[in-house]
Amino acid sequence: MIISVLLNLLLSFRFVSLVPSVTEIFYLLSAEDSLLAISYYCNYPEATKEKFKVGDLLNPDYEKIISLKPDFVIISLPMQKQVEQNLKKLKINYIAFNPESVYEILTVIDSIGKLTGKVERAKFVVDSLKNVLKDLKPLPSKPKVYIELSENPIYTVGKSSFINEIVELAGGMNIFCDKEISYFSPSQEEIVKRNAEIILLLYPDANPVKVSKRYGWKTIKAVKAHNIFALNPDQFTRPGPRVFGATLKLNRLLQSCF
Repeated sequence: MIISVLLNLLLSFRFVSLVPSVTEIFYLLSAEDSLLAISYYCNYPEATKEKFKVGDLLNPDYEKIISLKPDFVIISLPMQKQVEQNLKKLKINYIAFNPESVYEILTVIDSIGKLTGKVERAKFVVDSLKNVLKDLKPLPSKPKVYIELSENPIYTVGKSSFINEIVELAGGMNIFCDKEISYFSPSQEEIVKRNAEIILLLYPDANPVKVSKRYGWKTIKAVKAHNIFALNPDQFTRPGPRVFGATLKLNRLLQSCF
């Protein structure tokens, strides 16, 4: 009886999600009816086009949010630290998620399942995503991988980013895995020196040909072998459910290169 009452209370919660990866989880759990609104950047799955929008990630429309009277606004830290401060000032309840590893994404899915009364569905999804990783195939050696998140300025990932973990799970080695930070801007000289065998471009409109023609890059093994790949950035850079399929996709891509 007590469990039933608690479940009904949970089902009555309503949310505004300012985090694209978390919005994806709501839809995957068939809990999208709990979402009152989402951000402009919440664009997956296709059904998000029908949802009410309350602004972008860093500058949401607080008046719209207040008018919706959500039980919680979902944010991600530390990226939305200023949003958190504003929500506090406005006395709007919020929940912050910040998965720092692939497996922490599963914890977020479990949490959303509990918050929306979709516990069994969340358990099924978590088990299914774990099984995706079981299909990863070992590689004969770890190819050196350079990950580029933007070209102007050039940005890449260090050891603390979950994207680094994607590369490791897929069987590769991030050329900047010795850097303890998550994201930073390296010099082109340093990139060339580290001589990656694979280059992954994870940003919109990335052009492998243009990258291969950068000054001094012709000596890089990946450039010589034409192993420069522009991949769907949303799949690889959003810490959500699609990361697991992205990891499997990268594993197969790395296999095909050697």
